[in-house]
Amino acid sequence: MSLYAKSTLFVMLGLLASCASPPPQQGKPLPAGYLYKGSFLNIHSPRQKGWYLSSASHAGMQFTRHGDKKGERFTAQVQTFPLPRFKHTRDMVSFLKNGFEKDTRSARFTIIKSDFKLSDVRKYPCVSVSAVIQDNQATGSHAHHKKLILQSYSLYCRHPVQKLAGFAITYSHRGKSLYPGLKQQARAFMAGVQVPR
Repeated sequence: MSLYAKSTLFVMLGLLASCASPPPQQGKPLPAGYLYKGSFLNIHSPRQKGWYLSSASHAGMQFTRHGDKKGERFTAQVQTFPLPRFKHTRDMVSFLKNGFEKDTRSARFTIIKSDFKLSDVRKYPCVSVSAVIQDNQATGSHAHHKKLILQSYSLYCRHPVQKLAGFAITYSHRGKSLYPGLKQQARAFMAGVQVPR
């Protein structure tokens, strides 16, 4: 589970509808770009091979894939959260940045860099976020190094129909070092998550 999923700030809403078509058999890799249709969002799985659906609920979905190196893991997430109204759209940037900094202010995580900015990639308000965080206490069966780097790209948007709801699309890599090309893969995953027309 990514850092964003653990956030107390982003309490999830039950807005994602059930899949219109049955998901692939549990434990099997997903077909590239598999479509999950919903009334709140339509979500395509990542378009590379080797991804699994690791969790799904009315609040969100998470896909995972192991990398070629020990301890390396990719995660792609879509989650919903309550989003208050703001006087100015730029206030959404401050809201998200403050929550991010609050969640990472601990002995476990060290923020190496982060960038929050308004995005015009969609016709409704969105904030683009990129971050590199050092996990000083990496745990789990695949965490062979005490310190691992979490590199992520996210897009936080206000839902254009459900005005008090937001959704976050996050694509991340955890490993011993940064992963080149992650930004391009993140953009492709983000493009596959859309509000139904």
